[in-house]
Amino acid sequence: MKSTTLFVFLIALNLISFAQEKVSSKKFDEITLVNGITFFDSKFDQPRFSCGFLLKYGKDTLAITAKHLLNVIKSDHMKAVSLQNSIKSWSLYPLTKNNELVITDKLLNENKAELLADKSTYINDLLVFSIKENNSKVKPLEIRTTALVEGEKLYAVGWTRKMESGEQRVYEFEFYKIIGNRILLKDVIVPELFGGLSGAPIVDENGKVVGIVSGSTADPDTKKKYFSPFYLTELKSIIGR
Repeated sequence: MKSTTLFVFLIALNLISFAQEKVSSKKFDEITLVNGITFFDSKFDQPRFSCGFLLKYGKDTLAITAKHLLNVIKSDHMKAVSLQNSIKSWSLYPLTKNNELVITDKLLNENKAELLADKSTYINDLLVFSIKENNSKVKPLEIRTTALVEGEKLYAVGWTRKMESGEQRVYEFEFYKIIGNRILLKDVIVPELFGGLSGAPIVDENGKVVGIVSGSTADPDTKKKYFSPFYLTELKSIIGR
């Protein structure tokens, strides 16, 4: 009887271990947030949607997430990169601390002439908010200013869509090359599904941010698709200051 119980216990333990997703052993301070979005029409509300982070930019702290999210959550009236008349509020918070809200103020790269159907919502995949109120203890990131080196480790930090609790997860990649404003990365330790990581920061070994989780891009030389975060070097031109 004891041997049977032990056998069942070991099987259960193996199943639990198998179900646990692999993450990098690299640790960072709490740096990633999730989005909470309310619409004037509450049927479109998104209490928890994808990821974002805070960015130290000059004397300001900005809130950052991915622009392509607007194509997923848009109301019936949203046609352009503008929140007016559709989105009532946009906040961010740590997944495990939904009372520590970062309340945004203005969408700094709002562009009523840029249609959500345009390719630019993917090419320049970035939403930049000023902040009205910050009640979180999340560390604002700083942009890395030195060039990336082929083969160096980079990390995506956040949560996928299916993760309902727990600390931010860290996934590991190697820098391959830059194509336009895309960083092509080789997989090392990655989530089973990337869905929900959009808007999360990509950081280097020292926690400096280099990009934002966006999508995938084919290498024009090999035609192979790579995970390709949006490269943050063009932030100044995007927000106009």
